[in-house]
Amino acid sequence: MNRQLILSRVSVAFAVGEDVHKVVTDVNLTIERGEWLVLIGQNGSGKSTLAKVLCGLCPISSGEVERFGTKVQMVFQNPEAQIVGETVYEDVCFGMENRAVDPEKMPERARIALEKVGMSHLLHQPVTTLSGGQKQLLGIAGCLAVEADAIVFDECTAMLDPASRQLVLHVAQELKEQGKTLIWITQWMEELAYGDRVVALGQGEVVFSGAARAFFYEGVCEQLGFVPPYAVQVAHRLQEKGMQLAGRPLTPDELSIAVGDLWQ
Repeated sequence: MNRQLILSRVSVAFAVGEDVHKVVTDVNLTIERGEWLVLIGQNGSGKSTLAKVLCGLCPISSGEVERFGTKVQMVFQNPEAQIVGETVYEDVCFGMENRAVDPEKMPERARIALEKVGMSHLLHQPVTTLSGGQKQLLGIAGCLAVEADAIVFDECTAMLDPASRQLVLHVAQELKEQGKTLIWITQWMEELAYGDRVVALGQGEVVFSGAARAFFYEGVCEQLGFVPPYAVQVAHRLQEKGMQLAGRPLTPDELSIAVGDLWQ
């Protein structure tokens, strides 16, 4: 992997009356090409503002952002906020039209993008008939159609049911395997297991950067006011009772394997 996005001492502040409200303060962050970075933080921590900075949607007050020619697109928390076209095809084409893509190339690029998210069979489906999960997949397809190198997912599973969440996560995993860079913002602690690295923000500053296992098993999660996922909670309880689990499990499957190994 090589560096794709670099933030150097980036700060964002807004004027509030006669005062200045700092949202992001002196953030240093390097994102590697093909990395799945999970960005977390309590409400008001600055994570959504930082996401907009990465996409070029929010000006910075100081510091430097280097993108090395990287195209960064965002999938929003509310799928309705990113839909413009009346049909699936029209919506995917909207972004391409804004970027002056050759009209003759649009049908093929739209088809390929929709195929990657499993929606090519819904090409002419009215967007009003789509489920919440399908609308988020449509947003992802729009990013792919404009050939985004990196995609920011701003809590895109927050408003979805469990089945739709898994559908979106599955597509994200496939994009990761294809070499896309993913910046995944979430409040769901279970989703940290998918990432290569976790970055936590607190009051606009980076307060943790490391592996999910370190985040959950070295006391950081609780210190920052988060509740570990159920599998991690069970692992903690078993360890408190003297059972030494191997591998520090993050998921139910990993927990099942670790517990099974105790009896072998």
